[in-house]
Amino acid sequence: MPSQSPLWTDILDRVELQISGARQVRGSGPSSLAGTSSVLARAHSHFLVALESGSKIGQHTVSRAATEAVELLIAVARVWGTFGARAEDRPAWLADQLRRRLAAHEDAVLAGEVTYRIWSEHGEQPSAAMRQAITHLSRDPTAPQSDLLSLSIAAVDLASLLVRLAANAGASGRTGEAPEQRSAALNAKLGTVAAEVAAHSRDVKPPVHKHGDMVAHHLAAALRVRPPQTTLKRLSAGSPGHLAHPDLDPEGLREAWLGLATHEHVAVAALDGTLEKPRYDQSSTTLSTVITDGAANVICGGRLLGRPAAFRHARAWRHQTLALTYALEAYVAALRGHAPSLAQAQRIALTRLVRATVAIVLIDLQHETQPAQRIPVA
Repeated sequence: MPSQSPLWTDILDRVELQISGARQVRGSGPSSLAGTSSVLARAHSHFLVALESGSKIGQHTVSRAATEAVELLIAVARVWGTFGARAEDRPAWLADQLRRRLAAHEDAVLAGEVTYRIWSEHGEQPSAAMRQAITHLSRDPTAPQSDLLSLSIAAVDLASLLVRLAANAGASGRTGEAPEQRSAALNAKLGTVAAEVAAHSRDVKPPVHKHGDMVAHHLAAALRVRPPQTTLKRLSAGSPGHLAHPDLDPEGLREAWLGLATHEHVAVAALDGTLEKPRYDQSSTTLSTVITDGAANVICGGRLLGRPAAFRHARAWRHQTLALTYALEAYVAALRGHAPSLAQAQRIALTRLVRATVAIVLIDLQHETQPAQRIPVA
């Protein structure tokens, strides 16, 4: 079953019902394309204006954004009615694609990879792709189905942003984000975990050879860390909110995340010493501050503080493995003379360290809120 967000589920249900219930999906080629172009311009304009508004957003903005998403996809369905086959199926298909697109974003939120934050730049690519597809279709009435698919994909992307914008506004009164409050308890937990990781990193053994490369050694060691496989498999197969199977090993899972974070911490610190200056945000002065601020942004920005059991450990671990592979490749490229790759390796390793810290903190928070239970399947 596709993931659902507590922010946008109700809004999406209403949007999906309106799109699927659209009856008139046919129109002449020029009129359907011109209409879609107008709907696109209006939707993109509303998206930008709503994001740039500095004041609190009212219910009108929520309704307007949802309406723009509906009208955008209905307009695209009409284009299919002109150029494509089986046009009667398109509204329901577009509604399903919208749900899948939002579910994919929620999967990334629950893995700690993204938050609910929206930037104006997010709307540029789908808007440009829609305009390009409309231009191609207007010039060639026999245009290939790939142009219709490109138009549909871009429209779904922009519609998903409008739904997310409406959801943010409904939850927080701000369209750009809907974060949970960063509590004192969370700050304390972040500080404790960051200090624990730093202490472990100071105790790690150096490479066997005294001239061994510290960065390469620990990036490779991080890739060799393995969480309890039974736990990870059950987490992959389960769904958030269900109680854990007795075979799950939350302590072993935490230990694996801690081991991973330790190797990443050593690698990041070593890379910091290699670079002329750390690639930190100018408002942060220490590695510890970067880690805690970054982890707090992920937890609060994804509204994970109130639902630590929803975190997808298996998916998050897969992201770690892939990204650390890229970090190691970038570092090797830097050793071979490609200087920019050194900063790239540092950015990737630091991002992974922040995400590993998020996982540890959420395990601890869940344990504290449910002391008699093991980690629910996520």
